[in-house]
Amino acid sequence: MKLSMYSMSTNEIESKQIEKDACFGTKKIVEKETGLYFLISTNTTNQSTEDIRHLGGEARSYIRNEFPGEALTIDMQPFFAEAAAISSEFLLAFMEGWYLASYSFSKYQGSKRPADPILLYDLDKYEAVVKTAQTRSQAVNIARDLCNEPPNKLTPAIYADKLQEIFKDTNVNVEILQGKDLDQHGLEAIKTVGKGSINPPRMAVLTLKNSDEKHIALVGKGVTFDSGGVNVKTGKGIWEMKMDMGGSAAVVGAMKLLADLASPVHVTAVIPLVENLAGTNAYLPADIISYSNGLHVEVGNTDAEGRLVLADGMLYAQALGAETVIDIATLTGAIGQALGLKAAGVFSNQEEDLWKYKQLGEQTGDYVWPMPVIKEYQEYMKSDYADLNNMSSSDFGGAITAAIFLSNFVAPKTKWVHIDMANTVRPWKQYGYHVAGASGFGVRLLTEMVCEEGKE
Repeated sequence: MKLSMYSMSTNEIESKQIEKDACFGTKKIVEKETGLYFLISTNTTNQSTEDIRHLGGEARSYIRNEFPGEALTIDMQPFFAEAAAISSEFLLAFMEGWYLASYSFSKYQGSKRPADPILLYDLDKYEAVVKTAQTRSQAVNIARDLCNEPPNKLTPAIYADKLQEIFKDTNVNVEILQGKDLDQHGLEAIKTVGKGSINPPRMAVLTLKNSDEKHIALVGKGVTFDSGGVNVKTGKGIWEMKMDMGGSAAVVGAMKLLADLASPVHVTAVIPLVENLAGTNAYLPADIISYSNGLHVEVGNTDAEGRLVLADGMLYAQALGAETVIDIATLTGAIGQALGLKAAGVFSNQEEDLWKYKQLGEQTGDYVWPMPVIKEYQEYMKSDYADLNNMSSSDFGGAITAAIFLSNFVAPKTKWVHIDMANTVRPWKQYGYHVAGASGFGVRLLTEMVCEEGKE
């Protein structure tokens, strides 16, 4: 079956009354003697790039629902001509949403999905836009896949192997540290947090050097399952802790996107990979961990493990010469209490840049909101037995105190940005291009942040 796609703002197929009544996002299938037509309102007045992205996702979902199981060929040429007249940004956003909406994680389900629509368009004219949209959506889908994997299929070792596979045809160098390598580099926290699991920890180091300019590091929390350790989590939602590696997935997706776009940047990704389980050899509350910068941390709570392994990763990144360190993690439930489920929190020791990151979030659809680093809250991280405790003595401001903890592992001259995405690892609701499972949050945001930092 063939379907032609038109913008409702200019088509001559349907009546003027429908065009008059149409609002942004209105969709309609119209059957005429000359063929079958899909009309979609593309009135872009006061609409954001993200709105257009969701419009693309809604369009694809609508067509798939209207023609379930059918092999459908869609002639996009009429729509492409209209969209290109508006702006290339519009067309890129629409196609990105279109491809993102096609995602589903069904590898462990026996039933086959209905056939996806087949697109026809003028490749000579639109190939670059379509290819970029596909590249961006594929990078997000890599992050979605990693987060959606069950924990028995994504142990630290399996994750490390997947990284080798993901980057094998790119110019990203992959190095995996384990065992004695972790000891040699003073990565005691990663070894300590991973002690309770039968699956030993790893640390992945991914390097992309397309520039001799500023060296930027991305550090992503890769806790492949977080039971809470000895301070065990309870409740029916514990299955979601397979996504406690969402920060690492965002970093992996961003590195893939930067590599595929041949972005002129020098960036290193540092990814601690651990399982936090309450095994017979698990680390305990009151244990003390030594870091390579000379600080000692008392474990106040084994369920605050993310900040422990991130600190190791941040120090390692700086030892490699990174001038800017951007860490991202599913770190605290408190960030969701502060911001809800749509926007992650962003912190920095250069507060003046926070609103720039907010703007990048609005452009990419990975929303962030500026949060303060209140230095006085360092008081809450005191320990009677070590330099720091990994758990705040206050019940309030948990996302801020977690950021304060991490700030102790940033050298004075290093620019540092921290993204707490615990509340955004899944979509706040399913609509547009947001589908069931992981959101792929952070891939596009980190990509733009690295490119911006590389210009400075």
